[in-house]
Amino acid sequence: MYPVKFKPVPMHRIWGGDGLKQMFHVESSDPIGEYWVVSGHPNGMSVVSEGPLAGRTLHELTEMYPSAYLGKSPQPRFPLLIKFLEAEDDLSVQIHPDDTYAQANEGDFGKTEAWYVLDAKADGKINYGHSFPDRETYERAVQSGQVKDFLEYRDVRKGDFVFVPARTLHALLAGTKVLEIQQTSDVTYRVYDWDRVDANGNGRALHVAKAADVLDYGQPLVDVERAWIRNEEGIEHQRLVDCPYFTIESIVTSEPLAFTHGHSGNPDVLIVVEGAGELRATVDGQQQSLSLSPGDAVLIPGTLEVYEVLPQSSLTVVRTFY
Repeated sequence: MYPVKFKPVPMHRIWGGDGLKQMFHVESSDPIGEYWVVSGHPNGMSVVSEGPLAGRTLHELTEMYPSAYLGKSPQPRFPLLIKFLEAEDDLSVQIHPDDTYAQANEGDFGKTEAWYVLDAKADGKINYGHSFPDRETYERAVQSGQVKDFLEYRDVRKGDFVFVPARTLHALLAGTKVLEIQQTSDVTYRVYDWDRVDANGNGRALHVAKAADVLDYGQPLVDVERAWIRNEEGIEHQRLVDCPYFTIESIVTSEPLAFTHGHSGNPDVLIVVEGAGELRATVDGQQQSLSLSPGDAVLIPGTLEVYEVLPQSSLTVVRTFY
């Protein structure tokens, strides 16, 4: 029961790119859009990369040592799914259901998520929200090809943080890389795909009716200004969001830091954004260490009382817990 890292699970996506392949040591000619770095979902299960538990899945860890690797979880499986996303092209305009709708219609959980922006082009934007006043207007817009007229956009830049609750219409757009932390779910409803077609002239499937069921009409689900945290220089430790599904913090340090768990008895996950260093913890009376480099996501068992991060120089990490 020690801090563990997992092998990244690369996911081919038509909108993906090549920029993160070197960081994750992936050799593929296909565009990779997502790297699942911590996942208990059967569509992309994490496998421990090193140590005595190497080769074990995250599901096996939570079954074997639930007090260490699961704790008090809102799902029977590990409740957080953590990814790195690279959008070389625009993602589809999409929406995710909440728990109530997803469990009734998909046999899965809902999907509230959040993005820490790793990179964005100079004029980078994302779609966040819409101006459909009601379901009838939305359905007419889909039928007449006018969905774009109702989309709302926000500027985005490196270091920004964006909270995306379930039932929020959104799309990452070209030139953006993000760290995504979400509920463990793989349910997405596509609303619009920018009129893309494949070599045979076929577009990807849309989920018009289900999206209509879960869209919020009128008053937004969350105040956009509160959901959006701009990158500010000099902030060393910042609480980014605290919602029923997860808490997320950003930490920038050039000095050693000791941590107790964000939620006593539950595991932490520490994700390296920039820089390098070492994580140390005492396990069964012996000190153990793990190297830290960009892209690493370390699952730290809730049974550890304290762990320490030692940066080589400046180190930027994101910590999440539930």
